Amino acid sequence: MTRALLGLLLCGTSVLGCGKAGGEPGRAEIESTGVDACDGYLAAMLACAGKLPAETRKGHEAAIRIARDALEAKAEADDDALEGDARDEARSALAAACQQMSEAVAERAPCGG
Repeated sequence: MTRALLGLLLCGTSVLGCGKAGGEPGRAEIESTGVDACDGYLAAMLACAGKLPAETRKGHEAAIRIARDALEAKAEADDDALEGDARDEARSALAAACQQMSEAVAERAPCGG
C-alpha cells in the first residue's frame, strides 16, 4: 500500500514537470495532512502548479488535492492501526517519503530545476 501510494504521488511530481512556465500562481489552498513534511510537499506542488499555463493549472490542483487526501488517509490509517514504536516508525517513513518527493519537485522544470 505504501509503495503504491508513493508511486502514485511521484507520478504526479513528474506530470508537473511537463508544460511551460507561465500564468499567475495558483490560489488553491490545502488543509494539513497532519505530517509537516507532507504538507511541505503539497505546498511545493501547489507552487509548481502555479507556474503552469492557466489552462492546465486547475487539473493539477485537483490532482494535488487528491494526493493530499491520500497522504492524510495513510497517516490516519497508520495512527489507527499501529501503536508505540510501530506508529512512530510509520509516521517517520511517511515524512521521509514526503521529504524526498519535495526534493524531486524542486528539481523539476518549471518548479525550480
